[in-house]
Amino acid sequence: MLRQIIGTLVLLLMQVLAVTSQQQPTSSTTALTFNPTSCGEIINNEEVSIFDASQAHKCLTSLPFRADIASQLVQYVNDMIQFHSTLAYLADPPQSYQQPAVDLMSGLSQLQRDIDNNVFRNEYAFEAALNHLIHAAHDDHLELVGGALSRFTYAAPYRIVSVSSDGVELPKVYISDDLLANETRYLPWQPSAIRTINGQDVVEYLTQFAAVNSFGKLEPHADWNMSMRSSALEIQGKREAFHGAATYPGDFITFTFENGTTVGPLPWEALFCCNGGVGPLQTGDELYDFFVLGHYPASYDENLEADMTTISNRAAPVITPLNNPAYPPKADVTEASYTRDGGALLRGYFLHDSSLAVLSIPHFVVDRKAPHSFSNAVKQFLAQSTKAGLKKVVIDVQQNPGGSPLLALETFKIFFPSIKPWASSRRRVHPMANALGSALTTYWQNLTMDRPEYYNLTANEWVVTGRLDLDTGRNFTSWDDFVGPTDRYRGDGFTKKEQYNLSSTLFTMKAAGIEIDGHDNGQPYKPEDIIILSDGLCSSACALFMELMHHEAGVQTVVIGGQPSYGPMQAPSGSRGAALYKAENMHRDIELARGIDKSRHVDLPSRTHAFLITTATVNLRDQVRQTDSSATPLQFLYEAADCRIFLVPATWYNYTNLWKYAADAIWQNPAFCTKGSRTDHTQPTHPSVPGKPYNASSTLSNLADSQSEGHPSSIQDDSNFILDKVGSPGKLEGRPCQLHTDCAGQLSCQDAQVCGIEQNSQKEFYGIPEKQKRCVEWCDNYTKKCVGWGKTCYQDNDPILEQPFPGEYHTKNCKPIPPNDCPLSTYKDDEGFDCYGTKDTLTCYNRVSGKWKTLMSLDSGSRLADSPILYLNETQTCCCGGWQSVCGTNNSQFCQQKKGSPVCDCSNGSRQCQVKSQIF
Repeated sequence: MLRQIIGTLVLLLMQVLAVTSQQQPTSSTTALTFNPTSCGEIINNEEVSIFDASQAHKCLTSLPFRADIASQLVQYVNDMIQFHSTLAYLADPPQSYQQPAVDLMSGLSQLQRDIDNNVFRNEYAFEAALNHLIHAAHDDHLELVGGALSRFTYAAPYRIVSVSSDGVELPKVYISDDLLANETRYLPWQPSAIRTINGQDVVEYLTQFAAVNSFGKLEPHADWNMSMRSSALEIQGKREAFHGAATYPGDFITFTFENGTTVGPLPWEALFCCNGGVGPLQTGDELYDFFVLGHYPASYDENLEADMTTISNRAAPVITPLNNPAYPPKADVTEASYTRDGGALLRGYFLHDSSLAVLSIPHFVVDRKAPHSFSNAVKQFLAQSTKAGLKKVVIDVQQNPGGSPLLALETFKIFFPSIKPWASSRRRVHPMANALGSALTTYWQNLTMDRPEYYNLTANEWVVTGRLDLDTGRNFTSWDDFVGPTDRYRGDGFTKKEQYNLSSTLFTMKAAGIEIDGHDNGQPYKPEDIIILSDGLCSSACALFMELMHHEAGVQTVVIGGQPSYGPMQAPSGSRGAALYKAENMHRDIELARGIDKSRHVDLPSRTHAFLITTATVNLRDQVRQTDSSATPLQFLYEAADCRIFLVPATWYNYTNLWKYAADAIWQNPAFCTKGSRTDHTQPTHPSVPGKPYNASSTLSNLADSQSEGHPSSIQDDSNFILDKVGSPGKLEGRPCQLHTDCAGQLSCQDAQVCGIEQNSQKEFYGIPEKQKRCVEWCDNYTKKCVGWGKTCYQDNDPILEQPFPGEYHTKNCKPIPPNDCPLSTYKDDEGFDCYGTKDTLTCYNRVSGKWKTLMSLDSGSRLADSPILYLNETQTCCCGGWQSVCGTNNSQFCQQKKGSPVCDCSNGSRQCQVKSQIF
């Protein structure tokens, strides 16, 4: 089961902490000081899967680097990427492309030179650099999942959403739970928009975050949407990049709101994929073997995987009731499925009050146990909606990652049975492609139909005589005929354009398990009575479906959200490639060709490597439009939606309202479309603020070295990218409040420990504990913990341990614990106390003993602002009825001195400890 979990966690590509200019001795394993507890505390803790982001980062940067394994991987990726169809276009894109250029081949060459020159100090730095290069292609179909980076995903403490007040004003960013609580509980307070994150303008911060953490999208608008909360994503059991897919973003995050309230610093969370049954692992070699090579220890119980697999097998369709209040409580039409729950199923809703029929399509995936369930549900939806007299159709493809292109074609044919879909594609020509195509096409042509290999290879990508030549409408006669005279771009050659032979039942059944038969009852709706609603996150087969519906049938498109700016936005901004090609299929095809024709061994290299790879894919075929004489891949054309709308308070968490709003924007009130977005497919120029083309050498030269103390900077780095969509639940706890009625559910408004900021004329000091009103949970003696800030629950008969510290509050049967939300300063004294810095005192906490103390007071002009290292010459500590944990005696006057005579002033009756000191 653990291996299955690894496969479901999509690769995280985190902030690169690579190298200094100092070179290390050449070795297959780079020398570094290994701290076994960095990862051991995570691996060996079977009860916990969520850790502080800093702990996960420290673990990853402690893994040793092996140059031999890295070189194998670079060679493997180099061979694989030859099949990627858009290499030349990525290196020199047309003006219509909205992302920076990237030369993938040059980048791989530079990475190999860096390996040879012993540049990488740890495994993490190498993996992050490699994956940054791959994901600079901004293509969902180009992906690498594996190694150490596949073990963690990250989440911010709050989820966010971008909402316009009226659909006309530019959106602002809010904590989504604030909006939700305000709209569903009729609370007396109004949510405040976020002004800054970590001191940076919120739009600037999130634009940079989205550029780094969004995966495979063709423009910044879609990158932005990937960070926002989406019910269309939630209902599929996934989370957005900001709350469940973020790469390492630093240790803490602080939100400042327009009403002046500040929340934070709060820790980023890291979710570990593989706790339970793995350990114990301690040594660097053991951890490298597990994280990088995927080798499980002898103690791992394989039966756990078998047991879980058996439990998941089902004999009948299961439709899980939807549990997302954004959607209507009950669908009128639902796809029957044996393998997916309700949130991942095609659904239809009939809005009789507005004469709208809404078809929600979350994917185009064929259920192999019920291959016709998808198309049958579409047919049922159309039959029932027309029978009910509904006049208009909204097709909702928000968060649709694609699936089977043949299922997308089948769905198009159900809507428009009389239109023959174009759907043409082509491939990049290179020696390995020629070797595969020549061997497998010739082999298949010589088979008889009674051979099982004939059927098994019918839909193989390298058997081209079963496909149609776009120019002639007839089957290709050979691989040479398929390659023929080709288009060229920047030195790359391409094959002739091909089409699926949809009339071949043998082909469609093998490729997708379905027959493309369209709709038997004619065209149910006119194209002008249909719109497609997208959030831009429509990829692969979804993009093909939108291309057919929009360009070949004339259906209009509406797109939601994007950055808070006016102007057009693209509706399909995921991969528009025609075919995703998996590494395991590539390996199978290469081994088959090598077995068929021994002479192909030179052209088809061995695919052996030691690196753990759970997923690796490329885009094998470009999709090309019929009317485009330049034959530019759709991936690089600008495809503006007919209308763009902003989310408003009434629509962001109510999809019934959203569907009506989108319909009104097209058919009733064009003013709902944002300024400048009603477009006749006009386009902006190539990125309005173009990024620099990716270059491995220049990127690596700017990477920062890992910090031995494990407290890396929170500044974002351009090498961060993200693939996964896994996260922890949202939190209402911790919101600012004034009254108990400001808090929902089991929350109460209490004085809570928070981390503030104190400032003097020289410097701001962060991490100052202080009291602020916050919504926190009451003690729950059943769960034995308080979710509130800095509390842990105890049984009624246990003594209540009161260990005060600045900003404490007390709730029955709870005790305060250290303010882990506050970042400690870099100063640690001789007794192991970590100290916060202020202009007056250093408040220090010992995480081992649990004790607090005040270390010193500082005169004006002290050197605290100049240096994190303080040298003490003389210290006297005075306590006037002070705390035991600080001064040693509870409720009595006590003075402690290290040198000289004590100087104490207790005349004001203060219980605070006072300290005098001198600094060298």
